[in-house]
Amino acid sequence: MVAFAVIYRHFGGYYYRSIMAVVCVFISSVYGFIAAIVLSPIGLSRYINSSVAVVFYTLGGFFTGLKVECEGLENLKKVNGPAIYVCNHQSSMDIMLLGPVYPNNTAIIAKKVLKYYPFLGWFMTLSNCIFLDRKNRESAVKEAKSAAEAIHKKNTNVWVFPEGTRGHETEVTLLPFKKGPFYMAVQARVPIVPVVFANYNEFYSSKEKRFIPGTVRCKILPPISTEHTKEESADIQKLVDECREQMLTTLKEITPVHKKSQ
Repeated sequence: MVAFAVIYRHFGGYYYRSIMAVVCVFISSVYGFIAAIVLSPIGLSRYINSSVAVVFYTLGGFFTGLKVECEGLENLKKVNGPAIYVCNHQSSMDIMLLGPVYPNNTAIIAKKVLKYYPFLGWFMTLSNCIFLDRKNRESAVKEAKSAAEAIHKKNTNVWVFPEGTRGHETEVTLLPFKKGPFYMAVQARVPIVPVVFANYNEFYSSKEKRFIPGTVRCKILPPISTEHTKEESADIQKLVDECREQMLTTLKEITPVHKKSQ
């Protein structure tokens, strides 16, 4: 079976690559669960999520042919201490592409329902994932404030998709950003690091049943300081708009020209 999967990767289409992507999710989740059990007790939990991202990217890239070409990696070195990384969200394939850019010691924010998924939920819990109940605003706000405190207490970064849900597959644009991550950044007084992946609809589309090998461009932008931003709605909105504008400009810049014209 394994030999067949390896050989067939050069000929498989949408369904083959979609199934293999799910298989890679399962393998990566099991690995993450084991890594969390092994690394957490010896004080190396900062490597759990980043190693899982690398494993998923490596396996997923091998079986699906999706690769990432990244620029701006030097901007990661400009961050001294914790930061909040904000990234655009296109499809379920986003997670597989994070391997080359996902920093060590970085937690993720996820829907609370994922906490109860076998293996995936166990791993996420052990790796200090921040679960938010998006249907309960008061609970989400309270947890976001706690997360801001945990950023410094645990000296950890946070990775978040500020659109809150998947964006448009065929359009080179961004959905409106949620304010939550930006409130968190301002409360914690940590910089925001925008990460942008080009639109990859030409390689993957669940609606059009398309899944072909290809290289997706990614760009990491310079950190945005929150040092002088007040915890007021107008100031937060200005920060949100600044970040979104930078990311949208970059998205259009790195997406292939033929895609922009659609």
